[in-house]
Amino acid sequence: MPVFVDHEARRRQVVTVASRLIAEAGLEAVTFRDVAEAADCSTAIVSHYFHNKRELLFLTYRSSIERGTERCEVALAQADGDLKAYLAELMPLNAERLIEWKIWLAFWARAVADPEIAEVQRNCILRTRANIVRVMTNLTERGDLLADLDLAGGARRLLTLLIGMAVQVLFDADDWPASRQHALIDTELRKLYASGRAPRSIMRDKARAAREVARTSAE
Repeated sequence: MPVFVDHEARRRQVVTVASRLIAEAGLEAVTFRDVAEAADCSTAIVSHYFHNKRELLFLTYRSSIERGTERCEVALAQADGDLKAYLAELMPLNAERLIEWKIWLAFWARAVADPEIAEVQRNCILRTRANIVRVMTNLTERGDLLADLDLAGGARRLLTLLIGMAVQVLFDADDWPASRQHALIDTELRKLYASGRAPRSIMRDKARAAREVARTSAE
């Protein structure tokens, strides 16, 4: 009797393993043999699903982007369109997101000399920025944001701030605890809201976050 194999599940398993290896050792250190050993399978199985290392790496990169995007959309729907809920899913606040950011940073370095990767990254940034504009547009229509905001410019600033912060977290995590990350993003978000319209997600613990930032800055 033939044994049923869930091919999509096996591909996802291989991609998950490759993601962890990239985060730990970088793109160059990942080989089919390493992935096979970590996934507890043979190199022949890995080769069956991926023609070469580049194909595996590309799928890993795209998968990490798709996971982050899906997570943002789910959080947005659950939080009734709260912009902070959307952005928080991209912040490097836990092990899963730290792995994603390490993968993205590894590919950004490669993108400098690889037009195909650079194109994927440009499209990712454009799509993410457009999604932020979409969320901000909905909030403006609800009367939550200031009426005269430059939405495109605001989205650009938010995404640039988030990316810059995430890179610093990767290299100096002790200097960027969750409280400081939230405080930085919340401070920028509060500038966008009309009086009395800011959600609790960026107003709660405002004083505590400010104290935390002041404390860590003095150290």
